[in-house]
Formats: sequence, structure tokens, C-alpha cells
Amino acid sequence: MKNLKYLFIAMLAVFFVACDDDFDTPNVTEPVQGTAPVLNEVTEDIDLVLMKKNEKEIIVDLSWSAATFADPIGVRYYVQVDTVDNDFQNPLEFDRIAETKTSIVVGDLNTLITGRFAPAKQVELEVRIRAFANEDLNSLFSNSFTMKVTPYLDVPIPSEFFIYGTATSETEVSKALKAYGADNVFTKYLKLTKDGLFKFAEKQGDDGYDYNFGKFATTSDNIEAAGDDDGNFKFTGETGWYKVEADFVSSKLTITSHVVGSATYEFDYDKLYLVGGYNSTDPNWDPTNAVEMTRESEGIYTIDRILMDGAQFKFIGQQSWGDLDWGNVKENGNTGILGPKSFNGNITFDGADKLHTITVNLNNGTFSVVKKELPDLFLVGAATSNGWNEGNRVAMYRNGSDRVVYTYLKGKASDDDQFRFIDANNGWNGNFGFPFFSSVPSTITAVPNNGDGNMFFTGTTGIYKVTVTIDKDLQIEPTALGYDYPEMYIVGSINGWDSGAAPEMVRESEGVYTYSTVLPANAEFKFIGQQAWAEKEWADIDGSGDTGFIAPKDSNSNIKFAGDGTSTYKITFNLKAGNYTIVKQ
Repeated sequence: MKNLKYLFIAMLAVFFVACDDDFDTPNVTEPVQGTAPVLNEVTEDIDLVLMKKNEKEIIVDLSWSAATFADPIGVRYYVQVDTVDNDFQNPLEFDRIAETKTSIVVGDLNTLITGRFAPAKQVELEVRIRAFANEDLNSLFSNSFTMKVTPYLDVPIPSEFFIYGTATSETEVSKALKAYGADNVFTKYLKLTKDGLFKFAEKQGDDGYDYNFGKFATTSDNIEAAGDDDGNFKFTGETGWYKVEADFVSSKLTITSHVVGSATYEFDYDKLYLVGGYNSTDPNWDPTNAVEMTRESEGIYTIDRILMDGAQFKFIGQQSWGDLDWGNVKENGNTGILGPKSFNGNITFDGADKLHTITVNLNNGTFSVVKKELPDLFLVGAATSNGWNEGNRVAMYRNGSDRVVYTYLKGKASDDDQFRFIDANNGWNGNFGFPFFSSVPSTITAVPNNGDGNMFFTGTTGIYKVTVTIDKDLQIEPTALGYDYPEMYIVGSINGWDSGAAPEMVRESEGVYTYSTVLPANAEFKFIGQQAWAEKEWADIDGSGDTGFIAPKDSNSNIKFAGDGTSTYKITFNLKAGNYTIVKQ
């Protein structure tokens, strides 16, 4: 019916014109359509790399004149996009618009065109407006304009980025190696193994987004798909130290060697040095006297150093300011991520003048600075009070970072009189013999050809203050006290602190004494070797308390113990081992 109406209008038009013999009228072959929209001129040149981070930004605002059709019905508009010179033979269209203005947004355009055009490659587009009234009328089209855009591969941009796999030193996602990120570009320097596999994750866990093959539009020539079910990447280059760069701006993944001057960076060197301003004893930023680190294994180096507050340092591969230089990635800091020369800053650290272990791992592209701690140490051996009884070893007290005990040492009388240190975790396997120490007193000598590092004590048999410092110094200081007395007494709140009436303890064996009594909640006491306040006095090693370790006069404070006021407690004082125990009976 509508076509008949338009035909009737057209016939009327012919009839009225035909009345004027002087007017030359062409034949009518189509119904009258109306007036096409006119797109307001876009004056700016658009040449844009689309980016995920800018997905909500406007590329261009569009406006146009209203289209008119012969039938005054509602008009809808569509923004059409096609390649230049294709004459809109196969256009893509945004959703319909009722108004005569709209905006083209980065994310919307990227979504529209990525099904047809490859990401990370520039495409030149032509844009116009299509006006539509109904299915019986042809659409009307505006003038057009062109733009150049480079679409992106639409994957989530991570806030953190990790690499793992058989091509790296870490194969589990829980231990994946963190990359440095800035401006949506992530960089990691590390060792990669030829024909190894790898992938990326946004976190060190299985519940994160998996960045496998296909998540980047382009890759360098030394990367290919592994073809496995996990979508791993395969590294086809030679085994070496590389820069891995994941660029989410251009959706590009590249692996390249790092070259500075004449040096192509590797993952293992015979020597590595520490240089900087980090304490008051080592050279200050003097590369010619830089301190050599210990090469622990391939690509891994350590050194123990006291670090002050405000310490700054780097690692160098030669004792000069040469081509080999590693520090904190990109800038000064303490990220734990290693960066080579041209992509690093100083490592900064507040060390509080404490000993720290500094580790460089070129395989992982990491460094660490860890306060040096000694394990719980024990003395064993024929030269100690308890012999070679590992289950009854002589414990040492944790004095801050050091370990200390006032204990018995037997001077060497035969080659059997040996001793050493062990720890709680490794037992006999703890490597705390003679080679462990950076310095020992003159009274200590190594047992020849002893793989455990056993030692002789060549001083006079007696009670000594034995200290192992955090710097691995072994110190043995004599005391004026003996290691066995025929009488020993206990004095304190249990007898009104009356030394002259102090109860005598029972001598169980050489240097070991016991006493049983009821202890109240606020009990305090000491041990004395005479019924008087004199030189023979022992109590808690570390201020008033209940550490279980004893110290002699002028180095102790009262033993404090919270009894229940009714129960009997057995107090044992082991002068030779340097400890005491309080056990409820």
C-alpha cells in the first residue's frame, strides 16, 4: 500500500508538470526518498594507536543534520565503518542512535573492528552516517571522513606480572618470577633455556589470569607456540641471559639479549663484586677496591656485610666502572628485582648497622638482603660437660643476634678431647665446626683432617663464657669461678634473702645441684657457693626472668618464677652446662 501511495504522489507530480509545456521533465523511475544527513566536517587528522588503558576515552565527537524522508516517520542513525576505497561494500556498524550526534569511543571502536582487522597493525578506515526510516525505503548516507587506527588485542592488563616454566629457573606458578612494570609494559631480566617452555600469570597462584600463547598480537622470532594444552610459549633461542618485555600498549612480547658496550650480559661469571656506600669500614663507592662476593653456584653469589641505615650499593662484574653493572631494576630502591646497566639504580637499604646476607641470583634476575641470623646452637664433644651425647647437648642462649653460654670446657689432654657446635634442625649435619668461624681465639685449634670441623680447646679446664657472634667470631673468655663445689646454696624470697641462713642444695654429681621447695607466684632466687654474699654467685643471664641460663656475679639478675604457692618444685642448677631448670613435682 505504501508503494502505491508514493506512486500516486509521483503521478501527481508528473501531471502538474505536464501542464507546463515549457518545462522539460525527466521520467520518474524511483519513489522520492528524502534528504540525506550531512555530517559536520571532522577537521582533525586522526592517527591513533588504540590502547586498553584508554578504552573509555573519546576518539572523536560526531554530529550531523537530520535526515528527512517523504514519509514523516521516526529516523534512526547508524555509524558505519569500512576500509578506505572499499566504498562501504562490507561496512561494520555501531548500534542505532536516535539523536543526530554521538561519540566514537576507543573501546567501542576496538571491539567493533578487531573481529576483522589484526591487532597491533594500522588500518585506514572510512566513516559515515546511515539514516534509516523503514524497510520499504532505501537508507540515506552522509558524507564521510577517514581515520587511521591501530587496534589492540583486548586482554586484561595486569597490575603485576610473573613468568614461570621450564625455560626459567621456576616451574611452579607459586614461585613465579616477578617482572618490573611501568606504563603497562613489564620487563624481566633472567636466564632462559633453549627449547624451554614458559607462560605468564598475574599472581603467584592458580586462581589468577593466565597469559598464555595468543594473548599477544606479535612476538619476537625466538618465541613460538608450544602447541600443548596449556598454551605455553616456547623459547627457541640459545640458552642465555635475556630481557623479556611484555608490552600491553602494543600487544607485543619480545625476548632480546642485553648488550652494553662490548658486553653481552650472561647468567654466570667467575667473579662478582659489591660496591657502594653501605658501612664505615668497606671502601666507599670505590670500584677498584670493591669487595668480591662468594660464588655459591652457577649464577648465584653471596656476601655477608654490616649495613648501615641509608646504605646504597650495586654489583659489578669487574673492579672498575665498566660494562657489567647490576642494581635495583630501573631506579633506586629495594624491589628484589635485578636490572642491568642502562636499566637500573642503586639498591637502598636501612640496615641499622646489623650483619646482613646479600644474595645475587642472575638465573632468577633477583637480589635479596636478609638480616643474618644464627640458628640455635649447642656444644657437643668430649671437651664439654655432656660429652658426645647429642640428646643432652649444651644449649646456648640467644643474646640478640649472638649465641652465648657460661659453660665447662676441658683443656686438651689427648686427641679424644674434641668438641664442635651443632644446631637444632640439622643435628650432626650442622656445619658449625672450625671452618664455619671467621675468627677463633688462640686457645682453639682445628682437629687435623677432620671433615666435621672438630676443634681442640688448649686452655686450662674451667668455666668459660663461650660466645658465637653474628659475624661468626668464636670468643672464649675465662671466668674466675670453678666448675664444682662441695656445697651450693639457694637464696631468695623463699628464705627472706638471708644468705647466712641459705638452704643447702643437694650435690647430685660434679657441678650439678638440686633443691625441692614450694614456690609462690612471685618467687625470686639466686645460687651462691657460700652462705654469704661473695664472689661465688649465679642467677639469670638476661635480667630478672626465667631464661633457664645462668650467668655469674655482675652479669646476672634474679631468677623469677611464678609458682602456684602449694606445689613442690625441683630446682636443678647445672654449673658445668650453664643452665637451670624448675620442674613441678
